Amino acid sequence: MAILMAVVPAEAKKRTFELNIQPTLLNPDCFNQSYAVLTVNGQYPAPTVRVVVGDTVEFIIKNSGESNVSTSVHIHGILQFGTNQADGVAGITQVPVAPGCEYRQEFQIVNQTGTFYYHAHVGVQDDSIQGSFIVYEREESLIKAEKEMLSEGLIQEGPFEYHEERILLWSEWWHQSMYDRQAYYTSPTFDGDTGPDSILLNGKSVYENCTMENCPGFAMIDVKPNSTYRLRNIGGLTFRVLGLFIQHHNMTLIELDGEYVQPQLIDHLELTPGQRSSVLIQTGNYPDGTLFPIASFYKWSFNYHKTYSPSGFGYIRYVSDKTKSASAIRVTDAPKNLPITTPPQDHGWILRDLKPINHSNPTILTTSPSRTIKLSMAQVKMPDNTTQFQNNGRVHKPWGNDTASLLDIIKADPDPGPLDPIDGFSVKHQTYPVKLGEVIDIVFQNMKNEAGLCVTHPWHTHGYSHYLIAEGPGDYDHDEHKSIFTYQQPLLRDVSMQYLWPDIPGERPCGWIKIRLYAVSLVMAKV
Repeated sequence: MAILMAVVPAEAKKRTFELNIQPTLLNPDCFNQSYAVLTVNGQYPAPTVRVVVGDTVEFIIKNSGESNVSTSVHIHGILQFGTNQADGVAGITQVPVAPGCEYRQEFQIVNQTGTFYYHAHVGVQDDSIQGSFIVYEREESLIKAEKEMLSEGLIQEGPFEYHEERILLWSEWWHQSMYDRQAYYTSPTFDGDTGPDSILLNGKSVYENCTMENCPGFAMIDVKPNSTYRLRNIGGLTFRVLGLFIQHHNMTLIELDGEYVQPQLIDHLELTPGQRSSVLIQTGNYPDGTLFPIASFYKWSFNYHKTYSPSGFGYIRYVSDKTKSASAIRVTDAPKNLPITTPPQDHGWILRDLKPINHSNPTILTTSPSRTIKLSMAQVKMPDNTTQFQNNGRVHKPWGNDTASLLDIIKADPDPGPLDPIDGFSVKHQTYPVKLGEVIDIVFQNMKNEAGLCVTHPWHTHGYSHYLIAEGPGDYDHDEHKSIFTYQQPLLRDVSMQYLWPDIPGERPCGWIKIRLYAVSLVMAKV
């Protein structure tokens, strides 16, 4: 079995960030009304956090007494080795941070660099509590990235060099307050997700037929001519899978979920909820003020019609070192003259063609798993007409309470009690106990909802990474499918997409994916 070793740079630091959670009225898409949400330090998106591998990071979460709701902050994609209490999941790894209280999360960045983000993990607070979290290989890269418009020099991260980098944080926005939106999802009147009113780029958009005066317009991504840029895309999304492209600029994919991949030329980027991807673009020899649209379109949704999202746009804006006059340009009109149709939504996008820069751990991938856990997740109507998820026929029961998290409860009483003989479930702890050092496979079985529809699901392993090794249509049958590997060079990831498969008449199961992981810490999977 492989031994996990942490390499800590000699210049590693402790960096402390204070996140003040407070109520705010927002109108990011120039609609005719603002809505009550929670933000970090009054900013949306939340402040960007930049650190270096080996650093110890301290988050001080201060929840304003005016918030009226508890909160927590999850650092999405960051490994938590021995610091599960810092993962930021209310009820599971910590008690919720009540109004007027604070909570400190401290963890070390171990053996990982790349693009991550942090977001709230209570209710629908992540709509507005979300910010970028970037990990660099060296302090020099961090300092250069913070300066943005550099005049000379290159940033080198991994095997790639580029002049500058930009962050593109994509999110969804509803014309509802945070409180009204959460009430809808948990009420008997819930009748399915109706989709966002706007797609935001870096917290900006322009709603259709906007009449607001002084509208800031669509987000602008400033670039200089004849330069190489790394665009760090972050899927701060709840439900939608986006296709993204930049007019007249080719993209080369180099990173997925904090893992470098062999450079792959792409005609569009597919971005799922929680996923992060870096692409390189080469800018042209264009004059100041030249604009090129960044366009988004919906993928893998019922309203997919090969057309663009109504407001999910931004612009590449050319700005030279000599003048900043172009920085005053703002655009409130959606781009014209885009291609009539969007790229096709091929099953799996290009994932099977991707190859990791750092080869997968052969021991984990060639070792036979000690067991396979199959999780069949289904959306069901309850007797009171509310909608919940069932996992292997079990309705979710809350973990922890206001005084003790699930982690606290298990530490105080680690005996899981009798385990289900079929899937190994602990009724006592409402968990699937896993032994330290175990290599296990987890199958996520997709199921049609009450309306007979099958929907896509992204699965995220908290504080942990996994290998996506196989997928297939219909119902997973262990005897038939246990040895199937549909991904010959699996990537180490923390978000894996469960795509739609062709419908099999008369069957409720509608496709599955299988991941493999090596249990060296607490593992949580979330849809």
